[in-house]
Amino acid sequence: MAGPPDSDLDDVARIRLVLARELETINEYEAYARASSNPEVRAFFQHLAAEEKEHVSEAVHMLRMLDSGQNDHFAKPFVPGHFQAAEAPAPATVHVPTPDGPAFSVNGRNGRLPSEPPTSLPPQRLLYGLPAPPPAVESHPLTVGSLRRGGSGSGSGR
Repeated sequence: MAGPPDSDLDDVARIRLVLARELETINEYEAYARASSNPEVRAFFQHLAAEEKEHVSEAVHMLRMLDSGQNDHFAKPFVPGHFQAAEAPAPATVHVPTPDGPAFSVNGRNGRLPSEPPTSLPPQRLLYGLPAPPPAVESHPLTVGSLRRGGSGSGSGR
């Protein structure tokens, strides 16, 4: 599924696209490093991955500056058990203090506020607590779309 041309994107969308590409490139460089039997080549790829990690940090910084809603998600604390599966033991209620108001309670099993209704959809069909759109006919179930130009499987586009 092809996205809009880069010229049609706003700055935040461009930064998110760059961030996705940098993360993909880190994975590639680290895989190359693990596969290398030559210590100098391995060090070279580890060095490249470290540079890409710096780019990720810079991109996240820019994203936080330009998108206050995204920044709010970075500042939000995660309650214990937030990432545990639904089959986890009985949920705990955690009281999270807020800087300018009273504490609120969060259900420790799924990280939802008590006022948020549970859903019958499986976790893989949720996107930020909202039902995800149906997948495209030819898409992989865990992808949103190709990050690479032209669909080729080689390189990082750099």
